[in-house]
Amino acid sequence: MFKLKTIPFLIFLALFSILEVEIQSQDSKPRVVVMTDGEVDDRSSMIRFLLYSNDVELLAIIETNSVYQREGHSNKDWYDKQVNAYEEVHPNLIKHDSDYPTADQIRALSYVGDEDPKHIVVNNRSPERRPGMEPQIKPDDWADTPGSDRIVEILLEEDPRQVYIQAWGGGNTAARAFYKIQTEFPDEYDRAISKAVMHNIWYQDGAGNYIETYHPKVTMLLDHYFNGTWDYGSQSFTFAFIKNEVKNNHGPLGALYPQDYVSEGDSPAFLWALKNGLRNYENPSYGGWGGRYYKVDGLANVYADVSAASYSRWIEAANRDFQTRLDWCVAEKFEDANHKPVIKMQGELDRSVKSGETVSLDASGTTDPDGHNMAFRWWQYQEAGSYKKMVSVDQPGGKKISFVAPKVDNPETIHMILEVRDRTTPSLFSFQRMIITVIP
Repeated sequence: MFKLKTIPFLIFLALFSILEVEIQSQDSKPRVVVMTDGEVDDRSSMIRFLLYSNDVELLAIIETNSVYQREGHSNKDWYDKQVNAYEEVHPNLIKHDSDYPTADQIRALSYVGDEDPKHIVVNNRSPERRPGMEPQIKPDDWADTPGSDRIVEILLEEDPRQVYIQAWGGGNTAARAFYKIQTEFPDEYDRAISKAVMHNIWYQDGAGNYIETYHPKVTMLLDHYFNGTWDYGSQSFTFAFIKNEVKNNHGPLGALYPQDYVSEGDSPAFLWALKNGLRNYENPSYGGWGGRYYKVDGLANVYADVSAASYSRWIEAANRDFQTRLDWCVAEKFEDANHKPVIKMQGELDRSVKSGETVSLDASGTTDPDGHNMAFRWWQYQEAGSYKKMVSVDQPGGKKISFVAPKVDNPETIHMILEVRDRTTPSLFSFQRMIITVIP
């Protein structure tokens, strides 16, 4: 097993209102830590995640446990098999994007975290664990693990960028890491802990409420509505898709997909932290492939998802993108597979204008790598902006649009999404969000 490693030890949010909570710009790849309990849907999500490893800065993959998988699964070879299969398709993947890490690089970032069943002390099902509940753990006498030590090492680095820690299963490994920084590195604690953004697919152990209470500078995202879109049975219409586009004739990695339809309860955690133009991870309220969130009252940095629709509206785009990456696994030449359009905007993505001014947005520099024709669609993401009325857009199906900034009494934001689709099969979507702040 290649996961056991010894770790040598050696501004984030300005919180004005939920619409001003900027986590990280899109100038760099998001820095990602994955914690997985190895449940069957985790195994499905991991296949998808490996095919997106080119779009993140991978810092660690840590095997853990949860209230559902109390012993964990690091003693099984499911993860090793997936990385080995990824290694087989890697020569083809880099024909389509040279940023894919090697399998050895992924192995070097693989760890085992807390799989001690005695640390699973929650006394009810994880969907019932809600923000603000009484903490049931305190990891002061827990043993360190290679996984928790790796999180400590990452957060103590001088790099000021946020670290997106994803709890596909339980979060106890992160809880121990935060405790260790607090007690053994007190002078570094505030700086280090403020970089942590933790995405929780339910609170699947006692870590969530503990972290809220004892480490309130950690930004916590809590998913509940994912199960209406990504969890067991929610995409039961995808049997043919999995059979034809994933498991068969798409290489050894897709062949390992353990289920017969898309059932990836943990995928929203990493889909939220992808650099796909929607700028999802800049702000919990923005919305994107990984859902949209509101700030929970009474807790400093805790956000919960707003609805199942905040996930489901993106399913077609996400699955088509996944399908194409599986095509890359067997396409030995760039021209043998499809690639999504490359959006190029003129001017800044964030702009301030006065009421009554004409706003012009120009994407005429957008191209398709494969030379396909493209369809353009501009739409206002009303739920994400503070201005809730519709604005009238001139030529919403063109490469350029314009609209008149509405009359406002206070500064308001308008989120405009450009969606570009190539006219081929499978048709792929590219997105770009622009945020217009209208001032009186």
